[in-house]
Amino acid sequence: MAVRRSYYVLVLVLLWVLIVPGMTGGTQASAEVGLGRAVPIPIKVILIGFDQQQVDMTYLAWSKNLPVSITNSVLDSANSTGVVFYPKYTFSLAPTVFRDSLVSYLQSIEKSVHGKDPWFGQYQVDTQNPDYYNSVPVAIDYVVYDANLVEDWLWNHRQDIGGYPENGWTIILANLPELPSIGFSDVQSFLSTNGGELPKSKPHYYSISPSDEDLGYALRYRDFMNAWGGHHRMWFADLSAGPVFNSQWEDLPLQVAVGDNNIDLSTDFGRSWLTGYLADYIYQATYNFIAPNFVYYPRYSPKYQVEVLVLDDRNSTDKKDIAIQETVKRDKITAALQDLVPYSTVEVNVRFQDVSQELHELIKAHYKYTDSWIEGSMFISPQRYGVIDVRPVYKYVLDNPAKFGSNMSTTGNSVTIPVYAFAFSNQTYFTYAYKWSIGKVDYETGALLGITFNDAIMISLNQWEFTRGQHVDPAQPGKGEGFTSTVIHEVGHAFGLMHPHQYGNIGDFISSPMGYFTDDYKFGQIDKDALQRAHVDQIYLETERLLGQMETRFDPSGLSGQARGRLAEVDASYAKMEYADALPLVLAAYKLARQAVETSAPVIVISLFLDLLYAVGGVAIGVAVLGLALRYAPRMKESAKTPLYSQGVIRCSSCGNEIRAQTTYCRHCGAKQAPSPQAT
Repeated sequence: MAVRRSYYVLVLVLLWVLIVPGMTGGTQASAEVGLGRAVPIPIKVILIGFDQQQVDMTYLAWSKNLPVSITNSVLDSANSTGVVFYPKYTFSLAPTVFRDSLVSYLQSIEKSVHGKDPWFGQYQVDTQNPDYYNSVPVAIDYVVYDANLVEDWLWNHRQDIGGYPENGWTIILANLPELPSIGFSDVQSFLSTNGGELPKSKPHYYSISPSDEDLGYALRYRDFMNAWGGHHRMWFADLSAGPVFNSQWEDLPLQVAVGDNNIDLSTDFGRSWLTGYLADYIYQATYNFIAPNFVYYPRYSPKYQVEVLVLDDRNSTDKKDIAIQETVKRDKITAALQDLVPYSTVEVNVRFQDVSQELHELIKAHYKYTDSWIEGSMFISPQRYGVIDVRPVYKYVLDNPAKFGSNMSTTGNSVTIPVYAFAFSNQTYFTYAYKWSIGKVDYETGALLGITFNDAIMISLNQWEFTRGQHVDPAQPGKGEGFTSTVIHEVGHAFGLMHPHQYGNIGDFISSPMGYFTDDYKFGQIDKDALQRAHVDQIYLETERLLGQMETRFDPSGLSGQARGRLAEVDASYAKMEYADALPLVLAAYKLARQAVETSAPVIVISLFLDLLYAVGGVAIGVAVLGLALRYAPRMKESAKTPLYSQGVIRCSSCGNEIRAQTTYCRHCGAKQAPSPQAT
């Protein structure tokens, strides 16, 4: 049986070698692995005017105080973009010499002002309705510093403070009591006397001077900031500045908050309180500027086409007073968007059209004059202007595209963003009766100037806005505000960008058209980083998905290897935060990966056929070998039992050893021998 057993083992080995590889070869699909990107972001936090006795640096870095991971999300769909950011914080205390140098510079550019500060408002009975109250700004003494000059100084002196990360962000929090600053007692006296007792100390602020580039109106109340940044990957907040009117109670100056809460900063409680106070500002800045979410999915496209249709619903007198063509500048919109996505083609078209009678009647049917008692009596903010429910108008626009004479379709290689900008008479605006909206709220009127839906943008301005300068004090004759800045803001939303104040109102104190405060005509660093990075991420993830398919396919051209090489180049640019440079590289990687998948498809079919042939051949050969073994193995043993007569040699019929002629029993194995012929 030993010979037969060895042949069976040989057959099994042959079957394993020949058949199993054919069944488990290169075309077997592997389980899909979830794709995602983990993105570390270095953030250097610099504290000016604080010391180690005041701030617990270990507690400041605690994961419950500052985010250790941020899942990038889209608010519209509540989905993730597939990216998780991992802030990597480092902390430093600025030396006294640096603080003194900064204070000296600020004092050198300090300007003393006597003017109306909206935070210091005096409640007065409304002249039109005795149930209502108005908060009327009171003129006080204060000092201001040019915010852009301060930002430049901090940037140019970064080496004096240990440098800022080249591939990261810097957050600077300062406490500068050496500057003129308001204290709690002054705030208490002013509020308790309803403005009857003016502050004895002066608050300090940082200022900008934006103007409308359509009709020249200089925006009011832009002297009153306590933070600024965004031209670089840097943002600073002076926690001793203010109070600021756009965040009336949330961002009181540090010394006012300390006085109001009777906090002793030299105690353990005071130290932990102050540390948590600083952490809140860092947390807010991280979410607002460094790792912001999106309002809509930030879809990449080789081409963006913005179709602006200005629909004039004003009366004939208003039309003659202000030409509608003067209210929007196509070149400004184009320049802003092209700077935001330099790797794509941006086309902006602006057309003007009078509102049809049918649409005019629809607008009239959904108009009312707003005069909320709660706003006027309880919130001390009477709002008296006309409002039009935007939803019926929005529906009409979508239902009747042909009536607006423009191609609003979106294709695979182009995204079209339709903008419907309405011009009304009097002081009339769209309104959206919902608890949450995406719109540009004007700080001076409180009105909603624009609303971005996921398939169209609706904007409303009016004759009052076009001639705003004649309605304010002091007057700005011949000045007004046009559509351009609002169009840029709302199209930014259509690209996916969120407000910078989403996680705290002083987020508006940054260079960006996406806030409500600055009316910028160029997108800031926060906008470019967010959108360009998101475009790279989405193409990178799609490229990885394609390359994941190639892991189990033949790639005779080596295209997948080339694609991975390009992704390595993408990683290098991405790590430097050179997102615009990384975009063409990731597009090249995606193209190579797609070509690899497409060209490998026929090879897969052949491979399947060869694998099948290999498997069938293996089975056939194995069966043949098995058959031969089963057929001949017994015969070979049987023939061994027959005496061998060769060259006169007689052998044992059992063991085959040589024996003498006429031997009855084999002397080797003892087997009895059959009679045999005589040897010759």
